[in-house]
Amino acid sequence: MVLKLIAKVSVITLVLGGVSVGGLFAAGVLGVPDGGLEDNRWCDVDNDSIEVLTDIYVDNPNPFGVGGDIDAEYDIHLQETHMASGQEENLGVSSGDNEFNLTTELHHQNLPAWWVAHLENDEISAVDVDATVHASIGPFSGSPSTTYSDEIETDLADALDEGFSSFEGTYSGTETDLRVAGTAVEPTIEVEDVTTEWGDVTENNTEIMATMTIHNPNAYPIPTPAFAGNLTFNEISMANWNADEVEVLEVDDDGLIPPGETEERTFVVEMDTQQIPHWFASHVDEEEFTTMEVTGQFAMEVGGSELTIPENDEAITCTFDVTTSIFVDQDDGVSDEGCDLNPFAMSDEEMDDANATHDPEEEETENGDDDGLLSDSDDDNGESNDSDEEDESDDEDSDEETDESDEDDDKEDESDEDKGDDDGLLSDIGLTVTT
Repeated sequence: MVLKLIAKVSVITLVLGGVSVGGLFAAGVLGVPDGGLEDNRWCDVDNDSIEVLTDIYVDNPNPFGVGGDIDAEYDIHLQETHMASGQEENLGVSSGDNEFNLTTELHHQNLPAWWVAHLENDEISAVDVDATVHASIGPFSGSPSTTYSDEIETDLADALDEGFSSFEGTYSGTETDLRVAGTAVEPTIEVEDVTTEWGDVTENNTEIMATMTIHNPNAYPIPTPAFAGNLTFNEISMANWNADEVEVLEVDDDGLIPPGETEERTFVVEMDTQQIPHWFASHVDEEEFTTMEVTGQFAMEVGGSELTIPENDEAITCTFDVTTSIFVDQDDGVSDEGCDLNPFAMSDEEMDDANATHDPEEEETENGDDDGLLSDSDDDNGESNDSDEEDESDDEDSDEETDESDEDDDKEDESDEDKGDDDGLLSDIGLTVTT
């Protein structure tokens, strides 16, 4: 009887206890803790890793602490590229507000994929951070979550475009032995426009397309210029190209620009996308700030005279400041810090390999014009052919006149012989004729 009574009392107590807990939840006295995302910020950074510190809050409405029944997790995406994830399990919380710091590493290996997605979306990236807290108290549980969303935008293509537009202008060569029709001349090139845009982008290479509109004001052809330079982000080399490594699109084998013509030339420079993680670490370490420098020089050789753009064997270097606001509260964008000139030497071999040399005098001599006249142009106008035909006609007329003259002489000789036969006979018999 005693054992049955004890069992009966225990069941009643459990039932009443369950009803009491349920009633307290229903009355709002007890509840499932709430939680979510508080903040994100960068933590430790080096060349091999970037740590993200995420603050999670847990609000426990109960008058008592909850031990070991709270789990938290979060994910970070940049332009739908998974960049980081972390989790903490078996968190104990006290009554009221609680905050936890979760640290994880950014997925370095995914940064090139983000760069591709960022450029393909016109240099705009959506930033999404999702945080979820899993909590349970007795028979009750919940998984509240919050999402932090933002958008970052860069303008690197416009910065490159603005930098390379500094090449626009008129440039002339010096110290030349080039002569046309016996007159010494200096080769001149007019760069009317330079534009830059991104080409094909992969996780290995990023193409930079620089298009020049070139006018040739000379009376002879000029070659397509050679293009050399470099691009750095926070002094990290992103692209470093020699002239003979640059592809020129849609150009004939000789690459010559005819006299008086205006033509476009598109130069394709390759940037190493695998350098993006190295650069991004420096960008984060500098509070999401980057100093971008682009350096370039165009050059050609005409008739032994080297012509560089800018002039005097110099290159132009333009500097831009780039800021983002992924986890730093600041304005993002690109600001122009100006351009400077610095010495830059492109070797003769490099220009030869880039097919940026041309000798108009040599071409004219090969075409049979020893006087330095543009025989190619004459051929195009049909003047040389007409002249040749006239020469042939003059030769034929001269031959005919010579033949006719020879015939007249023969007739005169025959006449003289006929008249002189008698004189010959008389002289043979010792008589002379006096007239």
